[in-house]
Amino acid sequence: MIMEIELINRSKKIVAAVIFVFIIAGALQAQDKNTRSVSEFKVIKTLEVGKAPHGIRFSADGKRAYVALSGDGKIAIIDLAAMKIIEKRDAGKVPLDLIKLKGKDHWAVSQFRKDSMILLGGKQKWKVGKGPSLFNPSKVNGKTYLVSEFADTLTVFDTKSGRILDTFPTGKRPYPADVTRDGVLAFVPNRTDGTVSVIDLLNKKTLAATPVCEKPEGGALTIDDVSYVVACGGSNELAFINTASFKVIARVIMGVGPRPFSVAMTLDGRFGLVNNAAGDTLSILDIRARKIIGQIKVGKQPIVVRMHPDGRRVFVSNEVSGTISIIELPKPPVRKNAGKKNEVIMLGMIHSGHLKSKIYGLEMLRKLIKKIDPDYALIELPPNRFEEAMTVFKKNGVLSEPRARVFPEYKDVLFPLTKELKFKIIPTAGWNSPMNIFRLNTVKRSYKDPKRKADWDKVLEAGRKSDEALNGGASDDPRWIHTDKYDAALEIGLGGYNRIFNDEIGPGGWDNINAAHYRNIAKALDKHTGEGKRFLITYGAGHKGWFLRQLRKRKDIVLINPVKFIDALEKN
Repeated sequence: MIMEIELINRSKKIVAAVIFVFIIAGALQAQDKNTRSVSEFKVIKTLEVGKAPHGIRFSADGKRAYVALSGDGKIAIIDLAAMKIIEKRDAGKVPLDLIKLKGKDHWAVSQFRKDSMILLGGKQKWKVGKGPSLFNPSKVNGKTYLVSEFADTLTVFDTKSGRILDTFPTGKRPYPADVTRDGVLAFVPNRTDGTVSVIDLLNKKTLAATPVCEKPEGGALTIDDVSYVVACGGSNELAFINTASFKVIARVIMGVGPRPFSVAMTLDGRFGLVNNAAGDTLSILDIRARKIIGQIKVGKQPIVVRMHPDGRRVFVSNEVSGTISIIELPKPPVRKNAGKKNEVIMLGMIHSGHLKSKIYGLEMLRKLIKKIDPDYALIELPPNRFEEAMTVFKKNGVLSEPRARVFPEYKDVLFPLTKELKFKIIPTAGWNSPMNIFRLNTVKRSYKDPKRKADWDKVLEAGRKSDEALNGGASDDPRWIHTDKYDAALEIGLGGYNRIFNDEIGPGGWDNINAAHYRNIAKALDKHTGEGKRFLITYGAGHKGWFLRQLRKRKDIVLINPVKFIDALEKN
């Protein structure tokens, strides 16, 4: 049977080397047709708040803003309907930022001139190292991340339990971090070193210290987690770091203002807002084009930029002016919807099995995909590995990206077919290498633990029952693979493994990784809903049943069994 454990073991053989194409992006790149004019970014309100405002947070309902006034030692609370300060609370020594904790109106506040966080209005204190500054832009799975600038550390803090979970070393003089949405990787700019530390939060180790520029002081991950964009205060430029290779893949220089201090991403993923701390402007970065499209004026020394939960407004604290600028963002472009349901074909892959199968080999797969003739192919490749894979393939005709090339269906069939057919590939996998390493180590450790024998007995018994159920058909028969009975048989084994290990393995657990994959699949389908297009989804056959349960809930698609196209091939 196709067991998840077997897939884990085979993944050890993946080659770790990365070949990357260095791409310089800037003024020469064409502007995306959906890019809006900078004139559509409007400052709709400027509020005087107090001395040296920094971090900004919002109440759960979005009706109030909380502003850390580092010069006054206060937290200002703003009623956003009345647009006025309704209260100021004592907040210790140089409060730089705050984060919401579990409980009514409980907030942790960083104390930049101390070595701690404090509970706003309470007596609790957490030691985190000298110079704690700003928290990451938003919580990740209930956790927040705080750098201590003069202790060279990153602290992981659980906002639900109010406990420090981990502390990691960084480079010299770290500035605020950002963390991938799966909670696996942290990116920390190190101002003195001119590097960005990449920290594997799962396996608890530093993966890279990427040289980027002079005095990197802040940055943010793009909404899809494909790139980390760092602001270089010493060289007045931006650098894009790929989140798979950890290498700089693009630089933006033209249009960046004096001392770009940080980057904040709009919630729709289209723009990055770069605050120019040596001036009084924000530079607007078109993420897709990797190009500055203009600047807007705010207050003097804009220092922190935070998005309102509604996704339509951005708040900027201006340290020298003592003000908050509130900016209205442009409306997203109107997408045409023809009102036609898309067709979706879920095609189960057998990976290396295609190399030796006589009935579901690569040639048969090639003919089948040509028969399906999709408009889009959603594939089992992470989005942050696709640019490299496609760039090198177009240049050399070879799929050499390490993760992509382990799949013969992509290396020998799907990518080469892009030269014959007109479909667009959309990468949708939620997988990454650190979660795979963590999964391998967790499973291996539990297998050697005599106290886990009962758990493993259950897993192995589920596998045995699954094997019995799978005896109903050949393991490489595409007709058998694309039946509900096949999915149910696999579910017996995978379900046993999942019940024991999913939570323990974390983001790489069976349910968890399928959910991560499917979020990207759903995002692609949502983007193109109503277009009347044909989508081909290609994943390992073990994932198929999980995805189909979700896909059958959608009202905007028509699911087509691949057997229909197999029949059509045989008739020809």
